[in-house]
Order: sequence, then C-alpha cells, then structure tokens
Amino acid sequence: MNDLIITQAVKEDFPAILDIQRKAFLEVARTFHLQSMPQIEQTLESLTAEFNNCTILKASLANRIVGSVRAYNHDDTCYISRLVVLPEYQNRGIGKALMKEIENQFKNIVNRYELFTGSRDQRNQYLYNRLGYKPFKTEYLNNEITFVFMEKSAQ
Repeated sequence: MNDLIITQAVKEDFPAILDIQRKAFLEVARTFHLQSMPQIEQTLESLTAEFNNCTILKASLANRIVGSVRAYNHDDTCYISRLVVLPEYQNRGIGKALMKEIENQFKNIVNRYELFTGSRDQRNQYLYNRLGYKPFKTEYLNNEITFVFMEKSAQ
C-alpha cells in the first residue's frame, strides 16, 4: 500500500465518504441479518454537522477515496468512530493505516483512545485487539445488537 495517502477530509469528500460508509455497513447489516443501521441512514447534512466537531480522515488510492475514520476528543479521551473501507479494498491494511493516523493526530492531547463495535463482529474485534485495544465494557442495545467498548492507552 505504498501509494495509500491519508489526509484530512474536506466537505467535497463527504458524498464519497457516505457512499463508502453505506457500502461497508451494508455488508455488516447483511452478515448479521439487520434491517438497517444508523451508519447506512446518515445524511450529508448530519455528516457536515459532525465535521464541525471532529476530525475526519480519508484514505485514497490513485485519487479515489477508499476509506475513512472519524474522531474527537473530550476529557482526555479520543473517541474513534466509523472506521470504514470499501469492501473490495478490505484486508489490505487500509483500516490499520487509518487507525494509526487518527491515533497519531490525537497522541499529544489525550491519555486514551476509545471505540466500540458490535459484539458479534469478530473481524473488527480482531483488528482492534491487534492494534492494542482491550474490551472494558459491553452495552446491550436490543435483541440483535450488543456493543463492545474497547480502549487503549495513548502513552
């Protein structure tokens, strides 16, 4: 992935990022037989509002956006969310590279990183474990969804 470029997203990138997000989370919804997910339903207006309060990175290959991640800090914690990679580009190290860069963006201003994923999503948990994240709580949402919250020290 020598030609992978990770940079700050700009508003003009949002339609492509939303498209990637929908495609990535449609795969998750299909895998776990879910009717829908908030990540699939997010609007351009909602993402634009989010932009004012968080850092959004994009990963590009050959001038095509193939992935994205978001984060914001609050009370010495960097909250990471919506790590997405186009399905056809997954398992190539793009998600790992995005995670490393978002951590790097916040390393001097937070003490810890936090994220969450679905309890049944072993693939995501495996990636986050490999990156040093450890589960610290679970949260039951409904009969179909339980979240695993994971953390990692920024030191």
